[in-house]
Formats: sequence, C-alpha cells, structure tokens
Amino acid sequence: MKKILLIVCFFFIETGLFAAEKIAIVNIDFLLKNSKEGISIEKNFKKQSEKILNKFEKKQKTLKEKEVKIASKKKVLSEKDFNEEVLLFRKEVDEFNKERKKETVSINKKRNSSIVSLLKKINQTLVEYSKTNELSTVIDKKYVVITKSENDITKQILEILNK
Repeated sequence: MKKILLIVCFFFIETGLFAAEKIAIVNIDFLLKNSKEGISIEKNFKKQSEKILNKFEKKQKTLKEKEVKIASKKKVLSEKDFNEEVLLFRKEVDEFNKERKKETVSINKKRNSSIVSLLKKINQTLVEYSKTNELSTVIDKKYVVITKSENDITKQILEILNK
C-alpha cells in the first residue's frame, strides 16, 4: 500500500526540478545603441543627415532671397509678368520640397535597413547563445517587470557582438 501511495505521489506532485526553465533577459535597445555596429550606424546616419541638412539650408536661403527679389518687383512688373515669376518660383519651391523629402526618405530607408540587419545579427547571436547555455526563453528587458539581475545577459551578448 505504501508503495502504491508513493508511486501516485511521485506522478502527481510537481517538483521544482521538473518545472525549472532557464529564462534570460536582454536589453535590445542597449545592444542597438552600444554595439560597435550600432554606434557606426548612428554615426553614419548623423553624418549623412547633417550633410543633407546643410545642402538644403543653403538652397532654402537662396530661395528666400529669390522670394524677396520677386516681392520687390511687384510694383515694377506688370501683373501678368509678376504672376508668371511667382508661378515659376512656386514650382521651384515644390521641386525643392520634393527633393528634400526624397533625400530624407532615402537616408531613413538606409538607416532602417542597417538596423534590421543588426537586429537579425542580434537574433542569431541570441539563438546561438541560448543553445550553448541551454536557455529555454530569452525576453526583451522592456517587457519584464521584475527579475533577478543574474538573468540579464545583455553584457555577454554585447561582448559577442563586438568581436
């Protein structure tokens, strides 16, 4: 009778040994901002943005000067000639705005594709790390309320990424 009771208890009572899963957290945002590749992506983006910003600021200044010149000609030119100059100026401003938007979208697409590439690299690293260290679950830190600090593997992943 004791043996049967012991066997039944063994099967129906959960022990912490069977339920233990290794869970780790990682701060993906930290990895994106502080890995060598992430820093490089941000530097390149800032450099390209500043270059384009300077280019368009110069052109915008030229357009403002042209606008002032056209406004000063209002009393000198006939209404028809003035309207033609205003129309040409508006077309030039529209082209300027389209070009600026196109350049901005292009830079953002390049940056986003670089970030996606880095995220894929981070994901691959996490998969390999979890297999090596027998982790069952890896969760992004922003989705965790409370955990032990030893569950955080961000620094280890950063070291692997920077190799």
